[in-house]
Amino acid sequence: MGNGAELWAPAADCGQICGLLAADFVTERKDRGRQGMGFLSVFGYNLISGAVSLSGAVCVGMLVLKMLSPGRRKLGPGRVAMVAVWLVVCALLATFLYKTGLLRHIPVDILLQYVQLAGNSFCIVLLFRERFRLCWDIVVFEGIVMNFSVMFCFVLLSDRPLALSVQDERRRYLFTNYMLAPAVFGLFLFLLYKMKVGDVYRRWMNYGGVWKRGMICLSAYPILTMGLTGLFSVSGLSRNGSMAVAFLLVFAALLIFHYMGQEEWQRKEVAARQLILQQQENYIRTLEGMQEEMRRFRHDYKNMLSGMYLTVKEGELSKTLDYIRDMTDDFDSQIGGQIRQMSQLGNVCVTEIRGLLLAKIGQMQKEGTACELEVMRAFQGADCRITDLCRCLSVLIDNAADEVRGRDGARVDIMISSQEGYTTFRVKNRLYHTVDVHRIWQQGYSTRGAERGIGLASYRKIVDSYENLLAATAVQEGYFVQELKIQDRNAE
Repeated sequence: MGNGAELWAPAADCGQICGLLAADFVTERKDRGRQGMGFLSVFGYNLISGAVSLSGAVCVGMLVLKMLSPGRRKLGPGRVAMVAVWLVVCALLATFLYKTGLLRHIPVDILLQYVQLAGNSFCIVLLFRERFRLCWDIVVFEGIVMNFSVMFCFVLLSDRPLALSVQDERRRYLFTNYMLAPAVFGLFLFLLYKMKVGDVYRRWMNYGGVWKRGMICLSAYPILTMGLTGLFSVSGLSRNGSMAVAFLLVFAALLIFHYMGQEEWQRKEVAARQLILQQQENYIRTLEGMQEEMRRFRHDYKNMLSGMYLTVKEGELSKTLDYIRDMTDDFDSQIGGQIRQMSQLGNVCVTEIRGLLLAKIGQMQKEGTACELEVMRAFQGADCRITDLCRCLSVLIDNAADEVRGRDGARVDIMISSQEGYTTFRVKNRLYHTVDVHRIWQQGYSTRGAERGIGLASYRKIVDSYENLLAATAVQEGYFVQELKIQDRNAE
């Protein structure tokens, strides 16, 4: 190809509006009498497109996927400075690789795309203080939509790569990259919003196994698109056509995965509904049992009043007081405790948590263990996944019940408090074994024999996966106390 040889390399950062994908539709000729884009020009465009890329990811997370909320906490200047430094470093790296010609190599191109994906994820972690996994999910989603938007624009407007050394083609490139592609990106996001794709995306996150397989497939889109593009280019297909076919195949694979996983998702949804129905049936049976107890007590109450009438008539005041005390104790033992318990359960407004507590309390009552539930203020929900919260509470309650099972006066106290930006769950039980609070989180450690000690280790693993969850353990006056604090991310 001689002096007219074309250098396939990006003019911007990785995979976004002015990114590597856009560069797959451009070339820079170094013919005589023609000047390519200078280092500072490329760096400037990369810096702008990097900022647009990060802004696009934030918009996707807040408006489409609804996984991010601005909150009321102030952003520290240090966090903002770190984000700015990242944008500059990424722009410099992409510019250097472009000007040296290294980005014409597909592995380098793919690696740089993953560098920016990871960097943008860390930036969102800094800005919103969310988990890295959630931020990665957002950035990958935004990257796929953005890349598809850019590919759509360039394939639509040009059947060959654009030469940045030609002024007219450079203008077309900049117009497509900075005006047309963002408009198409916004249009695609609007359509996805109307189709409620964000709701489906968040719903999938609640199913760990399916979601992990899906995210592996989604996260591999740079490898799949670039690899398929190179393969089709070798077969004689044009570069633009190769990119279009590669993206269509990737989208087809994602659709196939979606429909394959739909059956599993529906099965789990049916199981969840059945669980809720079972919890409601247990709740109704408990209320019916209380009603039957009320009927029995009403019948006995008349006889009790007749006996008290005789003691009052005979002027025996002490016997009357004892009689009234016995009547009160009988009421508490038969009905009063259940009424208080159901009243406390009524303050738990999350169906899954209420059902879990009802099941655990019912199981302890069958085993002869008393359970005192106290819910301070209505519990509307916590800033974490309900499935994870159910697993944590189940571990804490089961451990407490196991410790006191079969003991005289067996009792477990459960308290839920929502106030001052925190939701606190406390489980307390009498301690009958010596506990090493420094070892209870270790896999396999247990005071009740071998092949146990798994629950608290898994509980700790869940807590450590959240930045706003705090687990506390203490031994106080012969009681073992476990606390789980969940901070509202929007709290001051």
